[in-house]
Amino acid sequence: MSTAWAGGTDAIVERMDEMTALFVEQTRKKLYSGESATHCEECGETIPEARRQAIACQYCLTCQTKLEQR
Repeated sequence: MSTAWAGGTDAIVERMDEMTALFVEQTRKKLYSGESATHCEECGETIPEARRQAIACQYCLTCQTKLEQR
């Protein structure tokens, strides 16, 4: 029998919260790892240095916003 069940419903919910937090952390690492492009892959405009250092990005803010709205 799984030890997660031994603690009852509270233990199950706590374990689910831990697993969700771990999943979110791993996903963020995948999204924001790598090297930023110097120019937007969509429009070719220069990506500002501050944005490139904040996150690994391939698109300027305008194009990224448009892509996320699709």
